[in-house]
Amino acid sequence: MRIVRAAAATVVLALLALLVWDVAHGSQGGVAAKVDKGHVVTAPELQLPLFDRGGHFDLADYRGKVVVLNFWASWCVDCKLEAKTLHDAAAKAGKDVVFVGVDDKDLAGPARAYMKRYDVNYPVARDPDGSATTKWGVTGYPETFFIDRQGRVTRHVNGPLPADKLQSWVRTELRS
Repeated sequence: MRIVRAAAATVVLALLALLVWDVAHGSQGGVAAKVDKGHVVTAPELQLPLFDRGGHFDLADYRGKVVVLNFWASWCVDCKLEAKTLHDAAAKAGKDVVFVGVDDKDLAGPARAYMKRYDVNYPVARDPDGSATTKWGVTGYPETFFIDRQGRVTRHVNGPLPADKLQSWVRTELRS
């Protein structure tokens, strides 16, 4: 019995050590945490399959444009609340601004129904395994990142985008 207890204690200590190491050496929240601390960071590579359009979304293809990158899920209540704001802003966006949605780990049927119901008028990429969500440090939905013309993430919004500020933020990015 002592051997079993000793082995169990060793396993618990090893797991605790692994947890401490991961916290100390982890990504510290990815892009979101860095931007929230006031840093402007280079946007990481982002290549995902496009939803229902075929092909892939590649963030690098949009260098020279302002990109508003919105992570969402079909079951997210706050995503539904901000859907009209995104739709209206994307409809008014000029040729130098691109809105892109990233649907995270969602089933195809509910995602399609969401896009139809809320008249999503911008490209949507799929993050089926959540790898992009992890890299970007997304902790909930919706979360939005503003990427300037040079490919730098300059702003992170956790929660629904305020309609009264969205256009102002886009104009700020266009001036940079």
